[in-house]
Amino acid sequence: MVVNHLQTDSEIKNICVACIYLNHKEAEDQTPEKLLSGLWRQLILGKDVSPLARKLYQRHQEQRTTPSPDEIFEMLWPVIGDYSMVYIIVDAIDEYLEAQRRVLLDYLAKMGPTVNLMITSRPHITPDVSLPNLSTLEIRATEHDVRRYVNEQIRISSRLSKHVQTRADLREEIHSKITANVDGMFLLAKLHIESLSSKTTIKTVREALKALPKNLNDSYNEAMNRIESQNEEDRNVAHSALTWVVNAKRPLTVAELQVALAIEPDDQHLNDDNLLDIEIILSLCAGLVILDEQSNVVRLVHYTTQEYFESIQAHQFPNAQTDITHTLLTFLTLDDFVDAHWPLGNHLPPLVEYSQYCLMHAAGQPEAPLRSMILNFISRANQWKQAVSWRWRSPPWNFRDWPSEPSALWVAAVANFLEVARVLLEGTQQAYTTEISVAAYYGHLHMVQLLAEHGADVNAKSEHYGNAIQAAAYSGHENIVQLLLNKGANVNAQGGLYGSPIQAAAYSSHENIVQLLLNKGADVNAQGGRFGSPIQAAAYSSHENIVQLLLNKGADVNAQGGHFGSPIQAAAFSGHGNIVQLLLNKGADVNAQGGHFGSPIQAAAYNGYENIVQLLLNKGADVNAQGGQYGSPVSAAASKGHENIAWLLIRNGANMNAQGGEHGSALQVALLHGHQSVVQLLQDNGAAEPPICNEADEDYETDGDYVTANQSEEE
Repeated sequence: MVVNHLQTDSEIKNICVACIYLNHKEAEDQTPEKLLSGLWRQLILGKDVSPLARKLYQRHQEQRTTPSPDEIFEMLWPVIGDYSMVYIIVDAIDEYLEAQRRVLLDYLAKMGPTVNLMITSRPHITPDVSLPNLSTLEIRATEHDVRRYVNEQIRISSRLSKHVQTRADLREEIHSKITANVDGMFLLAKLHIESLSSKTTIKTVREALKALPKNLNDSYNEAMNRIESQNEEDRNVAHSALTWVVNAKRPLTVAELQVALAIEPDDQHLNDDNLLDIEIILSLCAGLVILDEQSNVVRLVHYTTQEYFESIQAHQFPNAQTDITHTLLTFLTLDDFVDAHWPLGNHLPPLVEYSQYCLMHAAGQPEAPLRSMILNFISRANQWKQAVSWRWRSPPWNFRDWPSEPSALWVAAVANFLEVARVLLEGTQQAYTTEISVAAYYGHLHMVQLLAEHGADVNAKSEHYGNAIQAAAYSGHENIVQLLLNKGANVNAQGGLYGSPIQAAAYSSHENIVQLLLNKGADVNAQGGRFGSPIQAAAYSSHENIVQLLLNKGADVNAQGGHFGSPIQAAAFSGHGNIVQLLLNKGADVNAQGGHFGSPIQAAAYNGYENIVQLLLNKGADVNAQGGQYGSPVSAAASKGHENIAWLLIRNGANMNAQGGEHGSALQVALLHGHQSVVQLLQDNGAAEPPICNEADEDYETDGDYVTANQSEEE
């Protein structure tokens, strides 16, 4: 209702309404950076994507990385400025993890005076620290609201509606008792009505009214008592439904829940005749499970219901994970799916997509009772990955170095199946190299320890991350880094994308691991890997504290090598002016040669960072520095259409006719990429016209007196 009210004036008054809907079931996917990205997408709807956003996208595409929250926040600023007012509604902040909640609220608090926030939450969560000027409005149902709600529920209840028809005074008794009991809490009123609707006589309704629970916990207990009092078949359905809804890794669709409840032990085919109607499922769960008709997902009636079930799970549903795992593994081994393959975009049968979480459910408690099922599945796990890789995108299925033919032990290691791994290791399986690396990457401490104890080489080479210690350092698992060091891992082990453990940790912003590795003798100037040195990795990733730490420990501020040639070029390319300044203060060569862009100023010009170009010029950067992909700074600026930077360089003496790089002069580059404003700028300032290309030239064709390109714009 709030959103609809605000949106009625959005086009007339140039305002924007954006929403964040939080759900405890989706905590892993709802990271601060993803939520901020979602806000940005809502704000730019119907608008052109800014050059800043395009640059950010291109950079991370090239580097195969994802933007940080800071980078996304920088994109939000100019978009917010396009509106006279922005309204952001954050629903259910109490369902967000505390650490992430603080990060998100801190960013929201910095969004400026034109941004208005509305945050809904249970009373015990107060964002006062991040938003000290926040006004709090307590929402409680009035007696009139409760009456209207109770009247409607009586009307749609077949039993209650008949009871009040025969005894008119009963309606008023229900109203007065519930209104007095719930103290403005709709959820409690809903649970009370659900309880009364199950009563078969007026006498039992009145008895229930006298014993209405006075708080949510008692109401949940009463609902569970009603479930337990059902006949065995109904009770089993309710237990199964609650097991799934409470423990699912994400909200389940109606069809997914129906299929999950239809699967029986030893099934070989899915029997459609065993599918339960959703209304029957809901009716057996005593109001604790509801259908969200808008999204077609089944969920608990309230977040507090999740907390209640978590508190009673150990004794009420002790085998929940085992039951879910058994169902999923039975489902995945149905004869219906033998040799199954679904090409990209094909519709998947219900529960196939959710089944990607089978490994998560199976780790731990289910391993002993379901050992043979798990061993059978992991021996054919790769078939499922190949069949639905485009939809099974959660860990560990999305691991980039998933082997073409993984061993059962490898799957056990990636899934953290400790008991299964022990069985395999005690048999014929050996702990080879990749198992310990993938376990280290995912933070499976006890699995790493088990593999090491069974002879896994802690220094063995692996693919993308080089070795186990580099994988752990990259992922931020300090306890595993320490364990591997204790087991004899080489603190300066070479190899992999990041060359060394310390470079991996520096790139990923794990300052504590950088410090640990340095304390254990890591070479602060270790060469190799994508960034050449730890300091270049930290400079690229905007980790100023790590850059400073490395400098304090003797890092070479002008260390050569890596994709960017030098730390200062990496910082300039990424737009981190504060790190560029820090490096210059520590003696960085403003004209350091090498790397993809040849010089720091060319890197900054290419990505459109005018403030850094100006800073480098002020510090003596050569405006005509040669080398790199584009040959000169002005050609780099021209390649991306950065007219303002091209003009800045020209004013500072840039040679517009300098030849070099892949495409010659700045004018040739601007023509090639179709940046007419830059073409005009260069021509107006006397740039020489490029020659007409020969017919044999495969890259260009003539068009009048101008050179145009066959090829697409460079990445």
